[in-house]
Amino acid sequence: MPRRKKPPVEFADFGLVSLAEFLDDRFVYRDLQPVDRQYQGYIQCARLFGLDPASIPRKTDPAYNKVAVWIVEHLQERQKDAEVEELLFIGDTVGTDAVAFQKMAAYARWAGSCFIGAEDLTAPPAMQWDDAHRVVTANRWTLLADWLQELRAAHMALDERTAVILDMDKTLLGARGRNDQVIDEARLVSLHQALETHMADDFHFDEFRSIYDTISRPAYIGLTGDNQDYIIYICLMIQSGIINIREVGGFVQQNMLFDHLVRWISTQMDKNLSMQMRQLHDQYQMCIRNGDATPFKQFRRQEFLNTVQRMGHLQDDVSSAERLQAEICITQEVREASLWFQERGCLLLSLSDKPKEATMPHTRWHKGLEPIHRIRTHAVGISLQDELAALA
Repeated sequence: MPRRKKPPVEFADFGLVSLAEFLDDRFVYRDLQPVDRQYQGYIQCARLFGLDPASIPRKTDPAYNKVAVWIVEHLQERQKDAEVEELLFIGDTVGTDAVAFQKMAAYARWAGSCFIGAEDLTAPPAMQWDDAHRVVTANRWTLLADWLQELRAAHMALDERTAVILDMDKTLLGARGRNDQVIDEARLVSLHQALETHMADDFHFDEFRSIYDTISRPAYIGLTGDNQDYIIYICLMIQSGIINIREVGGFVQQNMLFDHLVRWISTQMDKNLSMQMRQLHDQYQMCIRNGDATPFKQFRRQEFLNTVQRMGHLQDDVSSAERLQAEICITQEVREASLWFQERGCLLLSLSDKPKEATMPHTRWHKGLEPIHRIRTHAVGISLQDELAALA
């Protein structure tokens, strides 16, 4: 007798909402300055830790934990009477989100756990616990409820003593494995548009895309820092023939940092490069000297526009399956868990490596547009209300 196929997972549409519903303006982007200006950030704490105000650390950098913990504690002081004792982190990438959690929790000596979601409907639902690092990886976003049940069983407070950090891309928005391809599409369209404007007429985007797909893999994160601006630069240098993928792989093995790579490429500039590529290299050099990790501004401003255009734009009668293919949606499971945390008095904030150029409207170029976190789009997923109610 032939095996019956399992019915497809039914995702529901929970209507138009924004991330500000449960986070207000508590977003901290790549510049490590809270969007809500009543709170302080990197500019205020850099000197406290003897850090260069012009050199902003990323999630995987050694100084990040100090700054991120300082920001969390500052927000807590402004909002709660209790001190932070627990840290929860919800993200989609082990190499950045889990590393940031581990470093922050170890530095502050906080209890806690990190949930990394990446949906895979081809396998049975499963969570894997890394007890040594307090990280759980899950192949369903619905397993957030099981994770919380485990934390309750472990007698975690999950109250005003708890800080909850949420990643933005592919966690809050465009859940990895479910809806993240729309974020990737917005990014690639933006990249294509920016490069067409910047590069010579004989630029071949298809060739660039092939290199981009390789360098974007997790194996290269040690060099790229998962920074799209850095990935673009490396791809263009490969396409120009100034470096090859094998050499890039060797630099990864040597634990070379991106700024060291740029300096190394400066020694190779006698090769026959186009004027556009020399200008781009000089632009990257200048930004690195100034501690600016977002050198390709034109790409990021275009990314903001293309992201906005893919949020909440489909009609309400579109099916959830169609919506997940074409609209950047809020992840309902993360939304419901966040509202549950909020009800219990936890401190909620989003820490993201995204640059403000890709998330906040430019005063000149994006007049009349709202920040990404205030734009209403559809929340899609599977409700955790029954499981969360049982936890209460």
